[in-house]
Amino acid sequence: MEQASGTNRATIVLTTRDRYSLMRDSIANLYENTDHPFDLVVVTGAAPARVRRWCDEEAARRGFRHVAVDRPLTPAEARNTGIEHATGEYIAFVENDIMYKAGWLGALVKCGEETGAGMIAPLTCEGRPIHTIVHHMGPEENNTETLEDAGDGHKDFNEDFYLQGNTLDEIQPHLKRRRTQSVEMHCFMVRRSLFDRIGTFDPDIVSKEYLDFSWRAREAGESIWFEPSSVITFLIPSEDDPVQMVDLPYFLLRWSRSWQKRSHDALKAKWNMQEDGFISYRRSLADWRIVDHVTKPTLSHVPVVGKRWGFVQRAAVPVNFCLNAASNLMAWRYDRARGGKGDHAA
Repeated sequence: MEQASGTNRATIVLTTRDRYSLMRDSIANLYENTDHPFDLVVVTGAAPARVRRWCDEEAARRGFRHVAVDRPLTPAEARNTGIEHATGEYIAFVENDIMYKAGWLGALVKCGEETGAGMIAPLTCEGRPIHTIVHHMGPEENNTETLEDAGDGHKDFNEDFYLQGNTLDEIQPHLKRRRTQSVEMHCFMVRRSLFDRIGTFDPDIVSKEYLDFSWRAREAGESIWFEPSSVITFLIPSEDDPVQMVDLPYFLLRWSRSWQKRSHDALKAKWNMQEDGFISYRRSLADWRIVDHVTKPTLSHVPVVGKRWGFVQRAAVPVNFCLNAASNLMAWRYDRARGGKGDHAA
């Protein structure tokens, strides 16, 4: 569906999760499966030249707005930039590596209209075949996923991936509209007026940022709803959808130890969380995306030795050391560039 710029109640803000190689397919899929009127704002930060050119050309062809910022952006910075250009009463935030099931946007808007929700979470699936395996469906309100007093004046969090990994056929009885505790960043809708009450996204939180924003909304007394008739799929890096060379610079920056540490420190300080428990566990996982989605897949494809026993595990140590050094250098360069802002809108 084509959009009529600036005239619709819903604005879609599309940002980069951690790579660019799926953006073309994701945007094409969005248009194919969105029949509810919308305006689209695509935000990129220091995108590769060919990605930026394609976005500019596609924006001219389809009539959406491409906001191209000249420096790298955290996902929160990109969303905040999108908010500045959004005009709708509802803003649907989507990442550039998801696929959509027909009717997804209309279902979110309808849920907002009928419930008065400040935020709405769709049914988020993961991987291929699309729309099959549950990734996030919003924990139930009485779920154990709560921010609790740890007994020492600090708080801790018990994360419970409610029904994650099940097929949709297995969880049909649970697919009912209901209040929930959180949304996920892959795709969610916000009533624009909520930002006037709680502010925008914290630019320093890049890991578990959905928790920070959901906690802030709930602290302000806002309701969050899960809408199962809105279905999208997040294409996690895999053999079917691997991290490609065009993705590598931003992927390494996005999951750098530097960004992860800053994020964990910010979440800990903001919510008075103890170091033991959730925060220390998240710190221990700081490298896993680079190791599992870049280092190991690359080494496994080395001719002759890639499939031999023990090669990947042994070679991963020096390779990951080099990748971490590169990612932290990019984080340092990001910090130097963060004071400036250069962008254009197509």
